Amino acid sequence: METVQYYRQQINKKKAEKELLEQQLLSRKKEIEGKKTQTEKIIKARWVLSEVARLTQEKFKGYVESLVTMAIRSIFDRPYEFLVNFEIKRNKSECYLKVKEGDWEPYVPKDEQGGGIIDIISFALRVVLWSLQKPRSRNVIILDEPMKNMGDLIFLGGQMLREISHRLGFQLLIVTHEKELVSIADRAWEVKHNGISSEVRLLGESTQNVDPIKKKRGEIEL
Repeated sequence: METVQYYRQQINKKKAEKELLEQQLLSRKKEIEGKKTQTEKIIKARWVLSEVARLTQEKFKGYVESLVTMAIRSIFDRPYEFLVNFEIKRNKSECYLKVKEGDWEPYVPKDEQGGGIIDIISFALRVVLWSLQKPRSRNVIILDEPMKNMGDLIFLGGQMLREISHRLGFQLLIVTHEKELVSIADRAWEVKHNGISSEVRLLGESTQNVDPIKKKRGEIEL
């Protein structure tokens, strides 16, 4: 009888272990199913994010390429085309900016071109970044000696500045020594220092003597 009782106890023990293992197995299966569902959701989310990024890049690419190409062609009478290319490197999306002329291979402008086209591209890109801000900063852009590398084309550069500012609705404040840029301004001031104080004159009006202390403090109102 003791032997029978012993085996019954062993059988009951194994049954209990079997039930515990079955419960653990069921729990693991549910956990695996949950992980599979979560993985599928993550994959779908990554695809959605990737698709949104792709569409955003395409929209950004088209907007930037058209505006910068327009700016370049307004100066140079050649079939220039500005290109924006995105590439995945080191698991990150990298942006490459190039210029193409006709059927020639695209190239990096700073390596192949003079400073004139760089002046145009840098200004156009600055405008693009401003226009894409959410929310935008104030619609005023300050330029210090822009188009300084344009040479004989500086007047066309000034016309391009004026056209883009009017088209996109922002104001340009330009510091320059170039008469060609002064001539396209809506209003222009001439600032001279007579050795004692600065003299500011709205072109076409009389000279205003400016207190040098106020000038230093930035209290001059133009």
